[in-house]
Amino acid sequence: MRLRLAVLGAIIGILATACGGTPAATAAPTVAASQAPTASAGPKDSPMACCKKVVAAYSNISADDWVMWYAFEKGIFKERGLDVDMQSISGGAQTSAALLASQIQIGQFGGSEALSATAAGADLVIVGNMAPVYPYILYAQKQYKTIQDLKGKKIGASNKGGSSDIATRAALKANGIDPDKDVSIVYVGSHANRTAALLNGSIDAGVDDPPEDQDLIKAGLNAVYDLNKIPAANTGVIVQRSFMTANKDIVQAYIDATVIARSRMAKDKDGSITVLQKYFKSNDNDSAAHAFNFFVAGTNPVTPVYPLPAVEQMKDAVTILGADNDKIKTVDLTKLLDASFVKSAQDRKLGG
Repeated sequence: MRLRLAVLGAIIGILATACGGTPAATAAPTVAASQAPTASAGPKDSPMACCKKVVAAYSNISADDWVMWYAFEKGIFKERGLDVDMQSISGGAQTSAALLASQIQIGQFGGSEALSATAAGADLVIVGNMAPVYPYILYAQKQYKTIQDLKGKKIGASNKGGSSDIATRAALKANGIDPDKDVSIVYVGSHANRTAALLNGSIDAGVDDPPEDQDLIKAGLNAVYDLNKIPAANTGVIVQRSFMTANKDIVQAYIDATVIARSRMAKDKDGSITVLQKYFKSNDNDSAAHAFNFFVAGTNPVTPVYPLPAVEQMKDAVTILGADNDKIKTVDLTKLLDASFVKSAQDRKLGG
């Protein structure tokens, strides 16, 4: 399941340039024609027969992909007729490249990487957004108390043009700090590496999220800016258009499974935490419970039941990436985004 995929170097180069028993029936009473209900019934939900194979991948060990893991571990993908070969790839650019190489059919990675690939000529579609706000808090070493203290300092992100890079730049810009002149942004390769770099002090600041941010708090780092109310396309469910066109049933089943999984998670805190701890290889119940409240059960959880992609979620990516690449500004976001699969699940009330 965790097998890392080989990624084509040429495609990564393109991405660089552009920069997760039936109950017995009972007889219904006879209703006179004049008493028959006039409202039409809602769309019927008919899961596919099991099972069609699909290879899907997530780009980081991050709670953004918790719903995917839960759907896999609890057999919800199979309930919807899918045999998912779930892969782990380190980094959004690498996951995007694997998708473009058809090594995977569904990828969960940042909308910014999908935007960059599209600007470079790819034909990708974001059919869902598992994190429609930044799921991040900007943390700094204990000697820095405010975001203004970070001027002249070294700030870590995973990959250039990736979700953490866009989030970091957006946070700095919102506070009057030029990310290209006032700080030094260094790229460490992955979410896990970013957390490790914050803990070992090799970077002065960086964004992080639950459950791993609890380790930062315990180590004495300071939260200097909260980003989790700002619209973002942080973790999209992304496919090639050719695959989507030829396999709409598979794409719909995948989205249906995520909606059902997210709905069940809210009622299954213990089961959800067990899944999270498996993927993070952690037994820290407090951190996992914190993550559950942040992503699933809080007043404004990061991950919605219906993960609708929307144009406003792409605003920061277009502004920040477009500053260095005019092709970014020409991407038709209404074509890049397709909310019809999530809307279908919503019409069928799969999330309750």
